[in-house]
Amino acid sequence: MSNLYSLKNPKNSVAEFLSGLPSINEKNFANFHTDSANRTTIKRPSIYIPTKDHPSDQVIVTEKTTIVLKYLHQRWDKKNTTERKRDLTNDSPEDLRSKRPRLDN
Repeated sequence: MSNLYSLKNPKNSVAEFLSGLPSINEKNFANFHTDSANRTTIKRPSIYIPTKDHPSDQVIVTEKTTIVLKYLHQRWDKKNTTERKRDLTNDSPEDLRSKRPRLDN
């Protein structure tokens, strides 16, 4: 709290402000080692090496439909084909009902 007060009071010097800070105590830096901090690991960037020769006239083109739309269309098509198969196997309209009638005794 005294440090905050010294900031507001212009009569106090900077040395007085820094006097109570923990950086004055050398024990605070006992775990700090300068030789480990200066070491930099030199890691080479990974490089892609092609294993197949692709034709030079090959052009990369972005697709107009997104992956999500393709996925949704595939699901929709799959759902429609299963419904068509179900319609072909069921001949009577009674089989189309998903619920059985309730029998009260």
